[in-house]
Amino acid sequence: MATDNTVTLIGNLTDDPELRFTANGAAVASFRLAVTPRVRQGDTWTDGETSFFRINCWRQLPRTSPRPSAKAPEPS
Repeated sequence: MATDNTVTLIGNLTDDPELRFTANGAAVASFRLAVTPRVRQGDTWTDGETSFFRINCWRQLPRTSPRPSAKAPEPS
């Protein structure tokens, strides 16, 4: 019996998503995500080590995945 696993990552896009289609017509969206944990040390918060993930979304999911305009601007 197969089970589905769900993983939720919250982070920042590092570049614009790329949408392509396989020879069979299945949609594939690819993008990279940067995730930095916040760690509380006493009364202050500090940034932990950043992890980078390569995400590939298949079939129906690319239609709901981030659009190129979803990339957050750099902080000033």
